[in-house]
Amino acid sequence: MRPLIGITCSRVVGGAWGLYSPGHFMDYTFDDYSQAVRYGGGAPVLLPVAQNRETLQTVLERLDGLILSGGPDINPKFYGEQPLEGLGEIDEGLDQMELQVAKMAFKMGLPIFAICRGIQILNVSLGGTLYQDIASQMEESINHTQKADKGVNTHSIRIQGKTLLHQILKRKVIWVNGKHHQAIKDLAKGFIVSAWAYDGIIEAIEYPDRNFVLGVQWHPEGSWREDAYSKRLFRAFTHAARKPSKRPG
Repeated sequence: MRPLIGITCSRVVGGAWGLYSPGHFMDYTFDDYSQAVRYGGGAPVLLPVAQNRETLQTVLERLDGLILSGGPDINPKFYGEQPLEGLGEIDEGLDQMELQVAKMAFKMGLPIFAICRGIQILNVSLGGTLYQDIASQMEESINHTQKADKGVNTHSIRIQGKTLLHQILKRKVIWVNGKHHQAIKDLAKGFIVSAWAYDGIIEAIEYPDRNFVLGVQWHPEGSWREDAYSKRLFRAFTHAARKPSKRPG
């Protein structure tokens, strides 16, 4: 049986029901995530934003792994800051759902693969903070907002040895397809950094005491068709989801 992999959705406002009706929220996630999960050996399940603790508990008890997907900026109030110039669009309901599901999945010991916004959600949910806007808060940063097709790698990262990421990729340097303007500032307790961009921006984190809790700041779901390292990440995640979870002690 393929492991069930939950993928968190973002949402947009769609068309109105009628002339005098407001627009409707529509849950979505890019097809790349589901395609990559299927390639890796899993069965994708989309998780809508309209949740509460009870429904999330019900869903998580049936899942074998969780992907925290990309999306808009995170409201800085969730890590104790006021909004700064450069903060982009935020979605209160999405923030609340993903912060809760990340915390619950972590507590349950589920394998977690956090991508782009997902790595930021994972970090904030467990007590970390973010740069609200890299360009205005970090001098001499490289351009992290990719202006290329999602399948094109545009900058390189350095990978720390003796980490889960290094074990999976077996390389100290790879090229990635990042597209983001927020990034991790203060790391949540218990996590380690497993990759950096050459300007010092954190590109990957992991939790050493679990089978698979890994966050990456780039978009392997956009490059897995051609990129060998992206393929390895999804295969490794799905493989971890087949194993009994290493539950918190």
